[in-house]
Formats: sequence, C-alpha cells, structure tokens
Amino acid sequence: MRKVLWIGLVLCIVGIGGFVFAQQRPTIHIWGRASFAPAQAYWFNSLAYEWGAQKGVDVKITWIPVADIAPKLVTAVASGTEPDLVIGGMPYAKFAEGGLLLPLDDVVDQLGRDDFFEVKLLVGTVDGKIYAIPSGFEISWLHVRQDIFEKAGVAHLLPFKSKEDVLTAARKVNQVEEGVYGIGLPLGGSGYDAEWTFFIYYYGLGGGVIASRDREGVILGKEPNRSIAKEVFSFFRTIYNEQLTPPDSGQWVDISNNMAFLEGKIAMTSNPMSIWYGIMTGKPQLVPKTKIYPDFSPIDQGQEGCFIFKSTKHPDLVKELLYTFFANKEEYRKGWCEQSHLYNLPIFKSQMQVLSDNWKQGKYPVMGMDPYEVALKTQYHEWPMTYPLKEATSVMEDFCNGWMANDMVVRAVVKGEDLDQVIDFYQNKLEEMVAEAYRK
Repeated sequence: MRKVLWIGLVLCIVGIGGFVFAQQRPTIHIWGRASFAPAQAYWFNSLAYEWGAQKGVDVKITWIPVADIAPKLVTAVASGTEPDLVIGGMPYAKFAEGGLLLPLDDVVDQLGRDDFFEVKLLVGTVDGKIYAIPSGFEISWLHVRQDIFEKAGVAHLLPFKSKEDVLTAARKVNQVEEGVYGIGLPLGGSGYDAEWTFFIYYYGLGGGVIASRDREGVILGKEPNRSIAKEVFSFFRTIYNEQLTPPDSGQWVDISNNMAFLEGKIAMTSNPMSIWYGIMTGKPQLVPKTKIYPDFSPIDQGQEGCFIFKSTKHPDLVKELLYTFFANKEEYRKGWCEQSHLYNLPIFKSQMQVLSDNWKQGKYPVMGMDPYEVALKTQYHEWPMTYPLKEATSVMEDFCNGWMANDMVVRAVVKGEDLDQVIDFYQNKLEEMVAEAYRK
C-alpha cells in the first residue's frame, strides 16, 4: 500500500512539474497583414516557427486581410488583447504617439542603420524615435503595355518626366486598340489607390501637408500648396472628362486598376508590383507585352510596419524574433522579396545592390530602370509620414487610412466641386485633427 501511495505521490509531483513547465513556456502572438503575395507569409511562418523551436517559444501567427488589420488592431488595443508583434501591419503612428509601442532604434542599430534607405526609417519615426520598421519597399511603378505604346509611337516618352508626358501618352494610346483606355486612373472613394495616386503628383510637384504638430503646421490650403493641389485636381479632371480612363474608374476600389490591366482594358496604370505578380502567376501572355517604369515621382506605399506593443510579457524575445526576420539579409531578400516577384523590394541598400547587379545582367527585363536608382528616386511615403515634417503622424494616418484623402479626390474630380472650397474644407479638417491629437 505504501509503495502504491509513494508511486502516486511521485507521479503527482511529476505531473505538477510538467504542468508548471508547460505554463512557463513563453508564447508570442504575432499578427501579420496578408499581402497580395502569399509567398511572403509562407516564408515568414517557416522562419518564425523554426526560431520558436530553437528558443523553446510557442509562436502563434495570424494573418489578417489588408482591409481588416487596421480596425482589428484598434479594437484589440481598446480591449487589451493586442498581439505582441505585428509584421507588415498598420496603423502604428497613433499607437506610438500614445506610448503603446517599444522604440526599435536598438534593433535598427543592430541591423546596421547605414544599410537602411533613409525613407524606410523616417516612415516609422515619431518624435525622433523609430517605432516601426517597414517590411519592404512597395514602390509605385508605371505598368505599361509596351506593345501598345510602340504602336502609338510614344514609347520614347518613357519613363515620364512630367505630368504633361503622362497626358500626352494617355491621349495617344487611348483606343489605339479598341476598348483599351489610355490610362487607369483610380478615383474611387472605397480604397487607398485614389489618395496615393494623388500624392504621386502632389508631392512630386512640391506640395506639402503638415510641417509641424500644430494648427499652423497644416499647409495643404496655403500657397504654394493650394495651387499645386488645384493643378493636380485639374490634371485628373482632364483625364476623367476626356474618358482617357475607363468611365467606371470613379467607383474603383484597390484591386480595380490591377484587374483592368490584367484584363487588357487599359494601356498603363501606376501601382506597386502586385500587378506584375498577377501577370507572373496568372497572365503569362502579358509578360512579353509589359514593361514597368518609375512614375515621374514614385511614391512608396510600403508603410506596412513591423512593431512591438509595450504590453508584451517578453520584450527581449520579441525583439530577437523581429531582428531574426531581417538579420540574414540575403534570406530576407530571397524569401520576402524575390519569392513575391518583387512585390516588395528590400529595405537594405546592400540587398538592393544585389538586385541592381542582377538587373544589369538582364535578370529583370520587365524593369525599365535600375531598381536601386528607383529606390533612391523614391523620397515620399503615402502615409503615415507627412511632408515637410518627414515623420509619421497619427493625423496623416487617419486622414489617409480613414479615406478622407480619397473623399477629397472624389469631390474634386469625380463630382467636380469647386476646388478652392474642397481644399478649404480639408485644410480646416486637418487643422481640427491636429488640434485634437496634439492639443495645439
């Protein structure tokens, strides 16, 4: 009887010990933004699970659709159920300003600050500290039906050096092949494409939105910015009213210009390389007909950031995992960037140089310019970074992520409202947002 009791006691102690051990095993919850290139998620999953197995850490990964990640993050923060780490997500400026994120300058320094393109660090900077590291460049490239441009005799204009070049080419190639419009210009209010397309031209012509975190710093409606905004809106109106873009482009969502190009309805459109990814994975007949060039002032939509919530119970481990994501820069280039058919370009100069060398050797014939040169030419972010402040702000985040910038474009172009009244409305709206956010 004593022997049975002793064995039972031992088993009980072992069981309790095993339970305690299991309870002490760290768990890291990760949310990722599911991009248009699933290969990115597959690569990260493999990396994170292998790291977790080596470190004795349970890694839980959830990939969330593009349109859902922002509202889900806001809801999670409000309910205290936010993840430890976010990969390629947004928003983050509002979380950084609210003191909810860990600064990542130490991770950046560990990775080699000088190897980052400056624009990729500024987009995650708030008050001089880095709170988000972007997962990649998502540069706007002008996707061109090279065969139609050559047929219309305007291929010599590429790459475009001005908006006048864009208009000239759009008119020349429009309906050269029946049913093919000159350009796909996103003008719908339900998606991000309308606002970032506006900023390609607005920033490219020297426009600014926020210069400082106070009312006086809002400069959208102040000269010369007012005149620049009116110039861009008038340019868009010309394209829309002359039907150089499909008539339904005033209702387009994010995927619409992608599909219009893939279906052969437009001769050119600005977009990250998700269109090229679609061609490579589903429209091989367009491969020899397509070429991509930088916009006359390319904009980076790669604001999707990697960031860590301060509430994590394992800050050192989570930072180590984030560092591991980027540490083997060659594997990051191959796994995150090249496997996605360069939907994302690398944030590191050293790895962009590899792509540049490959381009010079003819590996990427679709690219009409050296990708390293295009990255250097890309000085502007869609959001949350704003200009000329050159830092992330929750105001710019809300202005774009809340589709207010889209509404501005729709009112000015599709609805044809008075341009000064439209600009005044959004100047005042931005001033109110700044005053509420920063109490200034």
